[in-house]
Amino acid sequence: MKKVFVLRGVSHRGKTQTIRAFDELLRQKYPTAIVEHEHRTKVELQAILNINDVKIGIETTAEKRIEESLELFVKLGCDVIICATRTRGKCVAAVEALPGFEVVWFERQAQSDPVERLFSNMAMARQLVEETEKAFASAKPAVLVRAAGR
Repeated sequence: MKKVFVLRGVSHRGKTQTIRAFDELLRQKYPTAIVEHEHRTKVELQAILNINDVKIGIETTAEKRIEESLELFVKLGCDVIICATRTRGKCVAAVEALPGFEVVWFERQAQSDPVERLFSNMAMARQLVEETEKAFASAKPAVLVRAAGR
């Protein structure tokens, strides 16, 4: 089943920083990932990575263009989507309306200490990488290869 992992929280909770850290960790771990699409500014990121024939859509903005990004990710055949939303509203509704995707919500809580916030963002980014890797297995079943003579 296709999955969408959503960081949900009010503004200024580290959602964008967490998704950008996820993107960096994933690209470091899979340096041969194919970048099929990318739009990057100083703050925002919209990308589609192809890792072992599994397409991963990544979007950092929770309000500006989430509906367009989700439409693009579905149209281009993403198996996994990572995005952010606020706690309610049109973005949440857009995610919940995605056809054929299981939605997994991750709540982002306030961290008052900047160092604590950084560690929290990195821990969540690592968790997202792990969850994405689990989704790899279910997105594209492995091809069984028979040994010669069997």
